[in-house]
Amino acid sequence: MVSVVGEMFCNPYTTELVVRRRRESLKTDRYDVFDHSDNLIFTVDGGIWNIRRKRVLRDATGVPVLSMRTKGVVTMRYKWEVYKGESTESEDLLFSAREPNLLSFKTSLDVTLPPNKSSTDVTSIEPDFRTLGRYIGSSFKLFEPIHNTLLAEVVHDFTWGGLIRGSYCFKVRVNPYVDFALVVALLVITDDTSNLR
Repeated sequence: MVSVVGEMFCNPYTTELVVRRRRESLKTDRYDVFDHSDNLIFTVDGGIWNIRRKRVLRDATGVPVLSMRTKGVVTMRYKWEVYKGESTESEDLLFSAREPNLLSFKTSLDVTLPPNKSSTDVTSIEPDFRTLGRYIGSSFKLFEPIHNTLLAEVVHDFTWGGLIRGSYCFKVRVNPYVDFALVVALLVITDDTSNLR
């Protein structure tokens, strides 16, 4: 089982989610995440132009599940930290994600769990998880790199017309026993990082 945010987000079957992104204003984007029956599961809100690029993932009732923010001053290589709820305390850190390579044309992220939660050996140079690609063109994939295990992937492309209007929709397939809140957070971080290139 891959549980980072919580076991309640790990289904014993393949989970298909629909993610809809829309530009609410010049300063804010919103993501709505639905299950296959079109029930709202999560919303993600936050500012595009705030200094820490803070985003909050909330459940369908509006309760904060996790918050994402860039660490320190934004540089050429983005590093994100993700915390439980809206905390910024080190004991509530769920994971961090950063771009491993400055010169890549595809967005990729190395995802590292805090030392007390890490599933890998402390001496390993491999991250706990890795994303490859973007959701554009259905190329986003989440892997566990040591065993090269696919955990989730985008399976449906969006339309270019939606992208021009600042809103688009895509489907993501999450494998059984994989934390789909983790997957959604990484999709949002990948989207945000891709848009800054």
